[in-house]
Amino acid sequence: MAKVIVTDSTSYLPLYWAQKYAIKIIPLNIHLHDNVFQEGIDLTNSDYYDLLRKEPIFPLTSQPSAGQFSEIFKNLQAGDEALVILISSLLSGTVQSALMAKAMLDNNAIKIDVIDSRSSTIGLGFQVIKACELMAQGEEVDKIKQELVKLQQKLKLYFVVDDLEYLFRGGRINHFSKYIANFLQIKPVLCVENGKIEVFEKIRTKKKAVNRIIGELRKNLDKIEKAAITHVDSPDEAAYLHEEIKKFYLEDIPIIETGPVIGTHVGPGTIGLGFY
Repeated sequence: MAKVIVTDSTSYLPLYWAQKYAIKIIPLNIHLHDNVFQEGIDLTNSDYYDLLRKEPIFPLTSQPSAGQFSEIFKNLQAGDEALVILISSLLSGTVQSALMAKAMLDNNAIKIDVIDSRSSTIGLGFQVIKACELMAQGEEVDKIKQELVKLQQKLKLYFVVDDLEYLFRGGRINHFSKYIANFLQIKPVLCVENGKIEVFEKIRTKKKAVNRIIGELRKNLDKIEKAAITHVDSPDEAAYLHEEIKKFYLEDIPIIETGPVIGTHVGPGTIGLGFY
């Protein structure tokens, strides 16, 4: 009897983790003109962000099909268990696709649990890694699910957006708001709250905004189990954030690059920090 972890490409897991625990990763899609790209497969992140900067249109993103999940589920054997941990159902229809595939599976001897992470990027990645660690320790799936709920309740995830153009293209702000915010050098700090992206605070200048999310980490220092940095095609700024955090947080913090599906909506130059 095997236990399998399945997630989607917006977890942006380092290759090491995916290989170590044989995690199955289902790609989301990016639609640009008449082309459909599978995240993490068809284009490198840098090539995609080069395209995004040059294109005046806003690419669309979409969830995987139920058939992609079915391809994994049908290879499970009697007695196997699959724990499927996915991007928030309020950000994508990926959870629904997995549930459809589960409903189509005509095999009651296979147990499939679909978990709505209520997050994405490193927030989703934290949950996948936690599940892998607990599974490796021999924990039962029901216990792992309970621990993931606890993690979700503690999880904090913040993004500092560099260029409001991408929020404008995606319809999240209007042209006037974009103009005023750019004129005043406002850099919104976004957060993932109750499974969706919200504005946490609007701050003048990016440096002050980055310092604001560092302050959130410092404020919760005595309760943090793990932290990570993410960025959208901005490794130098991620390295700066890493150095600033090292001044007061002794644990090593990984730096993870956010891919095209989430990067499309927040734009290149975005910096993120997550912890629980």
